[in-house]
Amino acid sequence: MKILKTLLAALVLTASATLVSAADEYDVRFHNVTCDGDKVYVDIQVKASNIGETFNLSEQNYRFSFNAEAITNPTIAQELQISGAVNNSFYAQHSLRGSKANIVSYNVELSGGEGYLLNDDWVGVGRLAFDVVDNGECLELTWQRADQFPPTYVGKATETTRTSATGINFNDLQNCEFCSITSNEGVLTNNVGFDVYPNPVVGNEEVSVTFYTDKAQNGTLIVTDVTGKTILSENINLISGDNILPLKHRAINTGTYFVQIRTGNEVTQAKKFVKLNK
Repeated sequence: MKILKTLLAALVLTASATLVSAADEYDVRFHNVTCDGDKVYVDIQVKASNIGETFNLSEQNYRFSFNAEAITNPTIAQELQISGAVNNSFYAQHSLRGSKANIVSYNVELSGGEGYLLNDDWVGVGRLAFDVVDNGECLELTWQRADQFPPTYVGKATETTRTSATGINFNDLQNCEFCSITSNEGVLTNNVGFDVYPNPVVGNEEVSVTFYTDKAQNGTLIVTDVTGKTILSENINLISGDNILPLKHRAINTGTYFVQIRTGNEVTQAKKFVKLNK
């Protein structure tokens, strides 16, 4: 009986240790590759590796190499879900500090709070833009793993400490026809007058979208969530000059969203919009 109790206790301790370590494991991937001819865009995403597990993200350093024969000049096109004010935490502006040659170092710094609660759903960290050098070459993005220095780093925050999580799946990207993955829409690079205010919005206060166009035309106001799902799509009539459009957000839940305006075959770059509780 004593031996049986000892074995049972050992099994419980082993199971507990497994659960603790599982909560510190993460996966990373490249996602949503798009190309507009001279620019290619790609998202960095992260999730907890194990179903049902969660942990709070602290500092992060996503490091990877790229094929310089295909692309060059990495820049941050857009910060995604793990950005700015998130619940009771705040992340500093993302940066590429420490990048060199064909190595990207994408940095996310937790400035306050306990960080974003990561679960087993993919979450967008940031969208990178590269200049296309040669679309006849293969687009190759390769994560730096634990056996390389410095490796990709994802931190776990608790009330008292910040420790390193463990990378499990590093999903590299190789695409030899990357500029064929594109929509028929161009990106309106001149977004003069395009804005959303107030932002963030608290509760049900009125929100306006401003947009300038040099001609009267029909368009569509689009709101998507962080996964890219369309939450709101509304036909709009634009006048020549400055437009002030109401954003009907009252049926939208608290969270982070992206607002765009489509006119013809062009669409604005996305504006991040945050809705807070009262």
